[in-house]
Amino acid sequence: MKILFICLFAIAINGCTTDTTYTVHEMVVSPKSLTFSSGDTVKTLSITHTCTCPFSWNVNVLTLTSVLQNSTGSGDNTQVPIKIDRTKLTRDTLLASLQITSVYGKDTVQVMILK
Repeated sequence: MKILFICLFAIAINGCTTDTTYTVHEMVVSPKSLTFSSGDTVKTLSITHTCTCPFSWNVNVLTLTSVLQNSTGSGDNTQVPIKIDRTKLTRDTLLASLQITSVYGKDTVQVMILK
């Protein structure tokens, strides 16, 4: 009986794994800043994530809501259009912030708009 117990214990230990590799599931937004030069009306963001799980995201305009628009999407997208309405520009240089949110967290993109 004792030998059987030792054999079972040895098999159990041999079958254990010490693999401590963890996959981090996160959203990746790039670039972290956009500059609209005179005449530019569209720039693009890349919004992706680091796993194969379903993924949706929101782009929320924190400032200058009359010039920029919120948007939503799902899945990885390396060409998310960020559009401005130049007819609503009130000064030569405007600064805005976008907040991108998903189940993987939040990120912020700073926007500079030159008239």
